[in-house]
Amino acid sequence: MKKYLLPLLLILAITACDQGERKKTAAGATAGQPTVDDEKPAVRPEELIWVFEARGSRQCEGGGTTLDESSGKLTGNGVEVQESHCAARTDRMYPSVCGGATGDILLHLVSKKSLDAALELGFDPADQIQYERGSCPDNRA
Repeated sequence: MKKYLLPLLLILAITACDQGERKKTAAGATAGQPTVDDEKPAVRPEELIWVFEARGSRQCEGGGTTLDESSGKLTGNGVEVQESHCAARTDRMYPSVCGGATGDILLHLVSKKSLDAALELGFDPADQIQYERGSCPDNRA
């Protein structure tokens, strides 16, 4: 009997939390706040794809495109960006030489319906390369 008591209590607690969230949503609607039904429907993960472009920075010089500039290129051409990150390619080696490429890339999560538009803008599907996400470097040397 005791072994069934804990799972039953957990189920009751989870169900009670769910009911509280529903009450908050209904109360928010009466207070003039938007409800979940008023918002845009969420894009399902299977409808999204990561695309990338080279950052264009150079060793010893820095520079290159920022994450905001890259994202702006997509949004300015009608491609809705869900998420963006900086990354570095790990499938290629880059010789250490001032002025040489760095392998830094800019990743954007977009709808698969927008893939053709992203390709026309010079982006490529990120599932074709290996990379490691990291922090965005500043544009100085």
